[in-house]
Parts: sequence; structure tokens; C-alpha cells
Amino acid sequence: EKMQTVDKPTKERKLTMGFESKEFRGDEVLTVKDLAMAFDERTLFENVNLEVAGGERIALLGDNGTGKSTFVKILLGELSPTGGKLRFGPTVKVGYLPQLVTFDHPERNLVDTLLWDLNCTPQEARDRLAAFNFRGEDVFKEVSTLSGGEKSRLKLCELMSQKINLLILDEPTNHLDVDSRDWIEEAVRAYGGNLLFVSH
Repeated sequence: EKMQTVDKPTKERKLTMGFESKEFRGDEVLTVKDLAMAFDERTLFENVNLEVAGGERIALLGDNGTGKSTFVKILLGELSPTGGKLRFGPTVKVGYLPQLVTFDHPERNLVDTLLWDLNCTPQEARDRLAAFNFRGEDVFKEVSTLSGGEKSRLKLCELMSQKINLLILDEPTNHLDVDSRDWIEEAVRAYGGNLLFVSH
């Protein structure tokens, strides 16, 4: 009798959109030769050699602070290695989801963000946002007001609208709720291109 009754929770609509895979030509995706990285006197890694062919899926596993994200930044050209070299195949197009998602213009709302970043129509932007559970007035929120999980979802919305053939996910489930985690696992399983999945 003392229990307070509440409305039955509404079930979140399941995210159903998946990654589009860019057609891949040739076997060479990525070649890494004798790669090394050090900060001052601390060596993170050295003598890293890697040949990645079309269709391969790679998990990069390690404890926090061991250089996983640094390795990814080198792949993306954001950092220069202290030794060695790497080369991508000529038709490789990379899509990247970082641990901490940021946007160049956080003052824009969600619709405007897609309009600028994807060069799509307003209706296409709203349709894509709806597929990621951004509906109604939510699409007019400023990106800066989104939670970490919502920013990850918005970045995935952008990634999944582009044809890529090498997908790099840096601990992608860190800020996602359980349903979103299940969904990204399904999307990754269905993705047909090359995958580099970073986790600990």
C-alpha cells in the first residue's frame, strides 16, 4: 500500500542502422614496418611489424597507458612515430570513433551538424538522426549539451553514413548504455570491411 506506482517505462526503439562498406579493391590495407614510439625516455612500443589484408579484423588489446590510443593516432596521422614507417593501400578510406568524442562546432544543433558534415538535405539529416533515436525536439539540441553516450551515438550516425573500408573503434562502448552496446556489437559483426577494435 505504501508503494508508489509509476508509469510503465517506454521501451527504447532499437537502433537498426548499420555501417556502409566501401568497395575494397586489392589486398593491401595497411603495412607497418619497424614502428616505434617513445616520449622522452619512456618507450611505449618498438619493432612493430604488421601486414593487414582486405577483410581482416584485428583486436588491439592492452592495459590502460600501454600505448593503444597512441598507436591509433599514429595510424591517423595525428602523431609522428619516433621510428619506422607505415603505408595504407591506395583505396583505403578510414572511419574512426575515438574514446572521447568531440565535434568541431559543438554550438551547432544535431541537424545542422549533419548538414555541414555530411552535405545532406534537412530531411535526410532528420531521417538519419531518427535511426539513432534522436527524435522530435532532440534534433535541435546543441551538440555541447549531449552526454558522452549521445555524442558517441551522433558520431556513429555520421560514420555509418559514409562508405568506409577500414573502421577503427577505440573502446567504443565506454559511454554507451546497455542497449546501445548490444546494437554496436551487432553493427560491427555485420560490417563487411576491415576492422581495428581497441579495448582493454
